[in-house]
Amino acid sequence: MGPELKQLRYFVAVAEDLSFSVAARRSHVSQQALSRIIQQLEQQLGVRLFERTTRTVRLTPAGAAMLGPARQSIAAAENAVNAARRADDGDYQRALRIDISSSGLQTGAVLLRHFRRRHPQIPLWQVEEGVDRGLTALREGRLDVLLGLATHCPIDIPAEVIRREPVVLGMTATHPLAQLDAVPVARLADQELLLPADETAIEWVEFVAQFCRRAGIGVRRWPGVTHGSSGAADAVREAGCVVPTNRWNDPPADLVFRPLVDPVPVFDWAIMSAPGSENAARVKSFVECARDVAAKSDWLG
Repeated sequence: MGPELKQLRYFVAVAEDLSFSVAARRSHVSQQALSRIIQQLEQQLGVRLFERTTRTVRLTPAGAAMLGPARQSIAAAENAVNAARRADDGDYQRALRIDISSSGLQTGAVLLRHFRRRHPQIPLWQVEEGVDRGLTALREGRLDVLLGLATHCPIDIPAEVIRREPVVLGMTATHPLAQLDAVPVARLADQELLLPADETAIEWVEFVAQFCRRAGIGVRRWPGVTHGSSGAADAVREAGCVVPTNRWNDPPADLVFRPLVDPVPVFDWAIMSAPGSENAARVKSFVECARDVAAKSDWLG
């Protein structure tokens, strides 16, 4: 199997900048993630693409030979996607392809519920693969709309914040922190935090690490990972860990959620859409619906 387009884009970014740190900033990913993707590409191809020292990065002969065809492959893929979008007449009958990150969270569930009521004629094709995979799917034309934190969103992908949501901490009702009305972030220093895998939601992992640093603490990570709110609830019950999270759509009665404070971490929910698709009728309809929900619910207040 050949390289993925995402791998080629990251390879070209490093090749053009000859700097992993610069390419990472320009590509809106962490330097660690970019290095890992390039290493995986080299392993897949069985060749070294870059010569790296502590001070310099330069293309190997194999990397130099690959650069031109890689650019051509990216351009061909973008031309194919744009041609399909130009042929799309905005027919409402085409499904809106959307990744809401997690249906267990309140924001995506509320938006989908309102959208279905307002536009029952537009079919929904829903996935929950996360922001990193979602951004690739947007670029490749396999997805119309992505919900989540837009810190890794490239500049050419339209993004609009529709909710600024204070983060809460989930735990069992018997957990010592459950006795507090609000939990200072510094109190997490001696707690194991349930976080998703880096490959699934690196933007959330970085977000949690950032607000912990602001409180002067590091992150103690629970060694396991789960998927979805149901799996998270089981881990919290069985392992005694706590989970920093957005509000759940249907929280279990035996768990409690307390606001985090000092500082108050605020998660910026954004709607990201495929480049060039913002004028498609189904996408415009979803964005307008989300804006209406945000205004009526005071999500940006």
